[in-house]
Amino acid sequence: MKRFAFVAVIWLGCTPPPPIATAVDADRAHVPLAELAQGRDLLIQRCGGCHAVPGPAAETRDKWPAQLDDMAQRAGLVGSQRHLIEQYLLAMDLAR
Repeated sequence: MKRFAFVAVIWLGCTPPPPIATAVDADRAHVPLAELAQGRDLLIQRCGGCHAVPGPAAETRDKWPAQLDDMAQRAGLVGSQRHLIEQYLLAMDLAR
């Protein structure tokens, strides 16, 4: 089992981190930059604890809310945390 955990850590560590939000992203999405940064941090901490951290392009804008609803309970997210993650993912999707 230890070998599997080691391999999983290495595999998860190879995925690129989600992009860092900029002031341009915040302006485009009409969301404070600090909230986008909090959403990114929560995404990395809470989602990355179980699987590779998904980037904004992992789902379409219309599918993110349902995906987050499904995962929020498993990740133990409260409503405000889920909201920050969603804001980040949707704001960064606008940048594509």
